[in-house]
Amino acid sequence: MELKPLFSEPNGWEAARISLGSSLAFFSIYAYFELLHASGTVATLVLGTATGMSGIAELLPTDHRYVASALRVTALGILVILVVLSLWRLVS
Repeated sequence: MELKPLFSEPNGWEAARISLGSSLAFFSIYAYFELLHASGTVATLVLGTATGMSGIAELLPTDHRYVASALRVTALGILVILVVLSLWRLVS
């Protein structure tokens, strides 16, 4: 398994715009359902946070490679925990 993209230098705005746009979309979806229907889910906030962290990692200066890698790994860990908790909830 190749881990170069996970531990590479930040790629700048071109890579960050998708993650930041997704984060904005997830937070907007949460706000819509919470404010209008009082039924926003925490999972939507978690997805917005994880994608936002990934976008911020790409916007860092190129000499902050380790910080960007830590943000990427943290975002990935958050998503894995969300999947595990969702599967656990389905099983029980």
